[in-house]
Order: sequence, then C-alpha cells, then structure tokens
Amino acid sequence: MIDMHNYSNNCLPRPFLSLLFLTVLLTFGSNIVGQDKENLNSDTNQPTQSETPEPVKTPVPAGDVIAESEVTLGELDKIIGGLKPSPGILVIESELPNLRKEFDLRISESSKLLSARPSLELLRTLEQDWQSFSKDIPVWNRELKARIDQLDTYLKQLRNLRALWDKTLNSLTDRTAQLENKAGSVNETPETGAVLSADVPIAIVRKVKSTMTRIEKTQKDVERRRSQLLILQSLVNKEESRINETLKSISEVRQEALSHLFVKDSPALWDAKSRRDSVTGLISEAGDSFRIQLASLSEYASRRSDRFILHGLIFLLVSIGLFWAKIRLRPMVENEPELAPAYSVFKLPLVGALIVTIMLGGRLYDQAPRLLLAILGGATLIPGIIYLRRILEKPLFPILNALMLLYFLDQLRYVTATLPLLSRIIFLTEMAGAIIFLVWFLRSKGGRLQIEAKNQSIFIVIRKLIPLLLVLFGAALIASTLGYVGLSKLIGGSVLGSLYIGLILYTAVQISKSLLIFVLRAPLLSKSGMVRNHSETVKRKVFRLLKWIGFVLWGLFTLNLFSLRETLFEFLRSWLTANLEIGSIEISLLDVMIFAATVWAAFAISRVVRFFLDEDVYPRVNLAGGVPYAISTVLHYTLLLIGFVVAIAALGIDSTKFAILAGAFGVGIGFGMQNIVNNFVSGLILLFERPVKINDFVQIGTHQGDLKKIGLRASVLRTLDGSEVIVPNGQLISEEVTNWTFSDPQRRLEIDVGVAYGTDPHEVIKLLTDVVAENKDVLTEPPPRTIFVGFGDNSLNFQVRAWTTSADRWVVVRSDLSLRIHDTLKEASIEIPFPQRDLHLKSMDPQVKDALKK
Repeated sequence: MIDMHNYSNNCLPRPFLSLLFLTVLLTFGSNIVGQDKENLNSDTNQPTQSETPEPVKTPVPAGDVIAESEVTLGELDKIIGGLKPSPGILVIESELPNLRKEFDLRISESSKLLSARPSLELLRTLEQDWQSFSKDIPVWNRELKARIDQLDTYLKQLRNLRALWDKTLNSLTDRTAQLENKAGSVNETPETGAVLSADVPIAIVRKVKSTMTRIEKTQKDVERRRSQLLILQSLVNKEESRINETLKSISEVRQEALSHLFVKDSPALWDAKSRRDSVTGLISEAGDSFRIQLASLSEYASRRSDRFILHGLIFLLVSIGLFWAKIRLRPMVENEPELAPAYSVFKLPLVGALIVTIMLGGRLYDQAPRLLLAILGGATLIPGIIYLRRILEKPLFPILNALMLLYFLDQLRYVTATLPLLSRIIFLTEMAGAIIFLVWFLRSKGGRLQIEAKNQSIFIVIRKLIPLLLVLFGAALIASTLGYVGLSKLIGGSVLGSLYIGLILYTAVQISKSLLIFVLRAPLLSKSGMVRNHSETVKRKVFRLLKWIGFVLWGLFTLNLFSLRETLFEFLRSWLTANLEIGSIEISLLDVMIFAATVWAAFAISRVVRFFLDEDVYPRVNLAGGVPYAISTVLHYTLLLIGFVVAIAALGIDSTKFAILAGAFGVGIGFGMQNIVNNFVSGLILLFERPVKINDFVQIGTHQGDLKKIGLRASVLRTLDGSEVIVPNGQLISEEVTNWTFSDPQRRLEIDVGVAYGTDPHEVIKLLTDVVAENKDVLTEPPPRTIFVGFGDNSLNFQVRAWTTSADRWVVVRSDLSLRIHDTLKEASIEIPFPQRDLHLKSMDPQVKDALKK
C-alpha cells in the first residue's frame, strides 16, 4: 500500500495542499451561495434585486421588549414620514395627466403636420419642442427611481424587523410553555414563575403582537406606495417612448426633405385634379386643425399657468419701472433736447414693457404650442413697429407696414401648416405681395427720397437689398407654382424670417442704446471717472459692441433658417480641428486661433483693468509718486504672463517639452543675452525700488528731461529740446543719475550778480531780494535770499537763491528773474561792471607816444 502521509509529504508541499483545499471549499461555497440567492429572488415577498443578507438578530429578551418596541415604533414613524411624496413626485403626479392629454393632441397635430410636408424651419421648431419634452422625462425617471429605491430599502428594513419580532414572539411563547410544563410536573410554582407570572407574559406577548401588527400595516403602506410609483414610472416610460418615436419620425421627414430638396414634391398649381377633394373639405379641415391647436393651447395653459402669471407680473413691474423713468427723466430731456430721441422708448411705457417681456417669452414658455408662438410673435412685432415709427423717417414707414402685413400672413401659414393647400396659397400670396411692394417702393417717390444723415446708412442698405430680395422672392414664387414646395418654402420663408429677426434685433439694439444713454447718467455711474472723463468713448464702444452682437445673432439665426448652420459649423469644426504634426507636436488651426484669442483677451483685459485703475481707483487713493505706474505695469505683465500660460495650455503642448525649451532658452540667455537680462532685472528694480519715477525731471549724462516711460528693457527720456532718448535700464541703475524731483518737485535757482565798487551792498541785497520775491513761480517758503559772496577783481559779488516747484521750466524762471534783476539795477542806477585792466608801459617809442597823445 501507498503511504499517503509520506506521499503527501514527499510529492506535494503542505502549502499547496492547503491552497487546493481552500479552492475546493470556495467553489462549493459559491455554488451554495448562488443557489440561496436564486431561492431568495424566487420568493415573491423578497425584493427582486440581489441583496446581501443581513445577519439574523437574536430574539429580544423579555426584559427589553418594552424598550426595544419603542425603538421599533420610532423607526416605523420615520418610515411613515418618508412615505410623504417629495416635491418632485408631486410635480410628476400633478403634471403627468395634463401632459398626457397634451401629448395626445400634440402627437395628433405632429402626425398631420409631418404628412403635409412642412418647411424645414417648421420641422426644426417642432423638433426643438419635442426635444425640450425629452429633457424633462429623464429627470422624472431619475426622481421616481430614487424614490422606489428608497421604498425598497424601507421594505428590507421592515422584513428584518418582522423577522426579529417573529423570533421574539416564538421565543416568549416557547419559554412560557416550558415554564408552565415544569411547574405542573412538580405541582409548585418555581422561583422563576414568580417573575414570569400569568399576567406578565401576557402583557409582553401583547406588546410584541401589537408591534408586529404595526410593522405589517406599515409594510402594506410601503408596498402600496411602491406599486403606485411603479405604475407612475411605467406611464412616464410610455410617454418617453412616444416622444422618442415622434422625434424619430421628425428626423426621418427632415432627412427626406433635405435629400429631396430639388425634387418636385407636389403637383403644379394649375393641376387641380388631385386637389379636388381637398378644396371641398378645406374649411372643415381648417376648423379641425384650429380646434386641435386651441385644445393644445388650453392644456398647455392649464399645465403652465404659473408661467402666464409670472409673465403678467414681469410686465407689470417693467411697466411701472418705465412709467417711473418717464417721469424722472422728463426734466433732464427738457434741459437737454439732444436726449429726445433716446427718450422715445420711455414715451410709450406699455409698448416698451410689452417688447421686453415678450422677448423673454422664449425663456418663459418652453414647449409652447404653435398657436401660442404665433400669438407671441405678433404681439412682439406690433409694438416693435410702433416704436420704430417714432425713431425712423417717414419714407421708411411703408416698409414697416409691409413687414407687419407679411408677418401676419406668415403666422397664419404657420398655424395652417397641417393643411397643405391652404398653406401653399397663403405662401404664394406672401411672395406675390412682397414682390409687388418692392417694385412699388423702388418706383415710388418715397423710395427715391433722400433721408437725413443719421438714417442714410439704413436707406443705402435697403436700396442694395431690394434687387436681391426680388430675385429670391421671384424664385420662391416660381418654385411653389411649379410644385417644388419644399424648396420654395426654404427660400421665401427663410428670407422673410431673416427680415423679421433683423427688424426685432434692430429694435432691441435701439432700445438698449436708449437705455444705456440714461444709465450712464445715473448718479452712481456719472461719478465714475471713466464715464465722467470718457463718456463719449464709452458710449461709442458699447454701441459698437451692441451692433456686432445684433449682427452676429442675425447671422446665426439666418443660417439656421436656411438649415446651413449645423452644416457650416460641422465643416468649420472639421477644417479647424485638422491636426498638423510638427515633429512630436500636434497642432491645429483651431488651437492657433484659441492661442491668439487668449493672448488678445489678456491684452484687452489688461487694458480695461489699467484704464479702470487710472480713472477710478488711483485718483481716490493717496499713493506715493510712481506707485500707480508700478502697480499698473506689474499688473499688466502679470496678466500677459497668465494669458500666455493659459494660451500655451490651450494649445495642448506637453509641459515637459515646454520646460526643455525653456531650459534651452535659459542657456542662451545666460551666454548671449546678458545685457538684455541685466536691463530686464534693472527694469524690475526701477519699478519696485523707484529711484526714478515717471515724470521725474532727471539728468543722465549730458541729457536732461522728463522720464516718460519705464519699460522692462529700456526707459524713455524726453529732453528739453523735445527729443526722446532711449536709455537702457541698466544705465539708470549702474551709473550716476541726477533726479531733480526724487523726494519733492522743488528746485533751487542760483543767479550770480556783480555791482560796481562804491555801491551800498545793503541796498543791493534788498533790491535783489524784493525782485525775486515778486515772481509768482518763486516759493515763499523757503524764502528767497541774497548773499554777499565777496569782493571780486572788478565788482562786489552777490548770489540770489530762490526755490521753485516748476522743475520742468526752471530755465524759463531763471531767465525771467535775470531779466528782472537787470532792469531793477538799471532803474536804480547801479552799475554792473565789466572786467577792466590797467596797462603800464615801462618804455615806448617817442613817435608812438606822440601818436597816442594825439
């Protein structure tokens, strides 16, 4: 026989046998656990999801039943409190019934609309509406799932509590029976029977049973609430499926319309054979379509009644604000008649409030039905035209009236989009009316009339656009007549929509400009240095920004109307994001544009910040000379550095490669750019230490003048003769610099004066001192003084000393003082001697001597 003990010791190591035994144990254990989980999931009373079973608690001791029961009842109260619906669930329960009714109407309307070959613009609007619905449903699903998961947790907790109290009840029952049997067998009550008398066990058992009854009731409430939420979740999922199906249908119709844009999709207008039945039932279909849209609007109003109330409150507040502004601004306009055009927006407060609040309708009325959008569009255009009639010239009034009429026809076509024939007739009427009006406007007196200069640009643009509009409207009219309805609606409808949007944006810009004019005159802004000193510049730049914003928005809307925005953006995205590989670096044109835009933004932000500091901060803060310039310069270069780092990060360049590049530059700087580094560091020293400051009067070598700029490499000195000298910063640090205005702007003037011997020096000192003191550029403290210097060869020498703060024009002041001194001495008959010498000749030719005597 084989000695297994020896075999195992000789053949297999002991750790290997232990590992093998552990593997077998885990394998069988996993199978057993899997079977237990399957049995657990098959039980209808257990939750469907797999759960980690909690360890079963031991029964509650009889002495702890009362206390533990109170704890359990407290947990049950918390669970019952948690059954109250959350605000999100209340919203779902309240809105879902109305939303389902609205969906029924919307889906019916959308089906008819899709079968009527609507325009691309209408398909896009319809798709946006259903996409807005699809955004709400996932939120509801998440809310419901979180709530159901919470209820599942409650059920698990309740099952554990029920199991605990079941064991407790069984334990007490069994214990009581054992005690009774034991007592009956010996015909006496045991010592423990005195504790567990007949009354005490019954009270405890009743407490346990009442607790279990409360647990069962709470469990039923939780299960009932869970069933309600599951039903609600299924209804929400059903509506989500309907939304997705509708979006899929819209996408299919839109793709088909785009692919068959140049394909004839309807019979020619004169072919009435296929339209015979449609014409007979046109009135009935129109009535049915209007009733469906009206019902949809009614359901939307009942579901979103709070939005209408909010819109009314906003309109009321804006109206009150405009009325108040009208009263407050009227005296200002009377004193400054040039503000009258900007005041026009306040003359009609209700009209202005209507324009402002309706333009917010896109934010207020999300998922709005077509009928409401048509009503809001008309309500926006009418007050806009009323306002524009107050700021434009009369020759342009016919254009406004024509646009208003065309807009109403366009909204009527929008509402009747489910009726192909009627919608087509209205569209042809629009195109024909637009062509007739444009021809009439070109040939009329109003079309040829010259307008005032302020609106001349508008007139020129209109005159240039009319031929293009005639071509587009004519092409749309012909295409619709021949049966290319989709193409005609894309051309004509998009052009009209672009005109409407342009008119609305132009009105918004004009209103914004009017409001801005008065906002800049508000007390808070009018006291600002930027507005007070540069009001015209601020207004001009803001007006330009408003125009560009309006133009960009108009361009985006127009591209979207022609269904070109997505295609154009996709093309630009693919073109701009194409990577160009340079060695190991990948870069695209978009990266370069982002880099340039970031650097430009850094310069722009720096410029604005320094402008604000110069105009509004520094004048209000008492800072030492040169500190504002140092702060602004350091802030400027800091912002540029941050912008450059952000721009490098936007390029996506690896920082390690950039560090290597910076190291290479550092080596080059160390060996070949010593002077540049010296000047750079010197510039930083000049900014922080400030031995010289901006506008200081300094002398550097032979140059004197005002220091106009301190850069990071060099500074600029403007000399007295007007020339500008570029001085390296290192020279300002390492060489001797005379700063006449370092600590204060005072400078002493010294004028040497000599008078003839025999003059009273006391009188001279008094005259010179009085003359200097009369000059307005000479300071009285310290006072001017005249000093008797000494006896010269030919004169008594004096020196006039005076102080002046006009350091930049001290030469002129010195000249004026010298002239005044000369005139005063001349008036006092005091001689200013000149150098004289006595010549003594020891020998001389007699003939020369006689000649000199003659």
